[in-house]
Amino acid sequence: MEITPRPFGEILNEGMVILGRVWKRILAPAFWAFVILGGATIGVFALTGAGDVLQLLLADPLALDEMTDAEVGELGLLLLQAGLIVAAIQLLAGGFVSMTVHRIVAGELGGEPIRGGEASLFAFRRLLTLLAAGVLALISIGVGLAALIIPGLWLIGSFTMITAVIALEDIGPVAALRRSMALVRGRWWPTVGFLVMVGLLGSIAAQLVQLVALPIIGAAGVGIGAGLGFVVLIVAQGLVVAAIAVMVTLWYFDLRARQEPIVISSLR
Repeated sequence: MEITPRPFGEILNEGMVILGRVWKRILAPAFWAFVILGGATIGVFALTGAGDVLQLLLADPLALDEMTDAEVGELGLLLLQAGLIVAAIQLLAGGFVSMTVHRIVAGELGGEPIRGGEASLFAFRRLLTLLAAGVLALISIGVGLAALIIPGLWLIGSFTMITAVIALEDIGPVAALRRSMALVRGRWWPTVGFLVMVGLLGSIAAQLVQLVALPIIGAAGVGIGAGLGFVVLIVAQGLVVAAIAVMVTLWYFDLRARQEPIVISSLR
């Protein structure tokens, strides 16, 4: 049986069905990846001194008015450095979760379910490839944005299938960028539209989870409430990334099906 191209609605419906079948297998990788991300964030801000800057600003918002321009610039540089490091770690965590989910969903479509641990191990082994591809993509996008802006925007949409390609095809970083561009070519607007829609739905879901948890957190003690808030935030963020990755996997196969025949049994 072949995978055939389908409209937006059918892909979303199938994504929800598959998410309902695999959520237990993606829960642990998503949770632990973002727990590590949270711990790394705290560590980075502590080691760089950016945490002290945030505490100062929260305790005394007018403190900047009493500083010289050089002192303000130094504090801003600390925050920028910490933010860039955390952003890089966050991209790795999101990429790890996405690749894990891509493998799990592909196995589910092929009729041979893959355990979360097995998919996570594979994703971990491909992290360096993803990192290299991500660096190349950022450089290319930066050059495109600096040139005429539009080429950079086009590259952003063209590189959206990189994680799926690296997780599901045995190719290197440069080939992954080319492969993603080839898959999206001719379907740039539908791809960007689909991903924007999925991203908005994921954002709404995350906000609803946090909204439901607020009364519980508020009813607890200060220390317990802060801990619960952190856990809820981590779980919500990890699950949203995982759910979006389910949809991206299906979109990746839809793009492939428009260019080449895909037999379900070949996904095993």
